[in-house]
Amino acid sequence: MSKKFLFICAFAAIIPFAACNDNSTSSSQEAHFEADGWALYNTSWEVAYKVWRGSSDDTLRVNAGCLSEHLNIKFLDSDSSIVNPPEDSDHSLSWTVADTTIFNIYQEEAGWGFHLKGIKEGTTSLILKVLHVDHSDVITPEIPIIVEEKLDPEDCPFQDDDEN
Repeated sequence: MSKKFLFICAFAAIIPFAACNDNSTSSSQEAHFEADGWALYNTSWEVAYKVWRGSSDDTLRVNAGCLSEHLNIKFLDSDSSIVNPPEDSDHSLSWTVADTTIFNIYQEEAGWGFHLKGIKEGTTSLILKVLHVDHSDVITPEIPIIVEEKLDPEDCPFQDDDEN
C-alpha cells in the first residue's frame, strides 16, 4: 500500500473522534432537563393532572367551544418534589395532539402554561414534551382528553372574549 493511502485511512479514522468532542453547552449532558413526573396546576394552584414515573389516573376535560382554565406546568423529581421548568432559551414546551379536530392547545405566549381549546365532543389524547433544541428531553405518557358538550361562549367559564 502506498503511504498516501495509509495517511488518508488514518485521517478518516480520526475525523469522527474529533467531531464528537463538542463541549458546547447546548449539546452537553448538563444541558439536558430530567424529570420523573409532571404536574399541571390550575389557576388556584390545585393539581389538575399529575403523572409520576409514567403512572396517572387523571383525565383533562374541556367543553367544546370553550377554553379550559389556564394550566401551569411544574415537574417532579425522583422524590416527587416540585421542580420548576427550565429557564434557558434552549428548552421549550412542545406537544402532540392525537386528534386536532377534537381539541387543540392555546397559548397566550410561549412558556410553560397553556389552555385546552375544545373544538367538538369526543375523546383523544395529548403528549407534552420538553423540547431541547431539536429533540425531546422529557415527555408525558398519553394524557386522556375528554371534550364535553358544546357551550355557548357566554357560558364558558374561562372563555377569552377574543377567542370565540
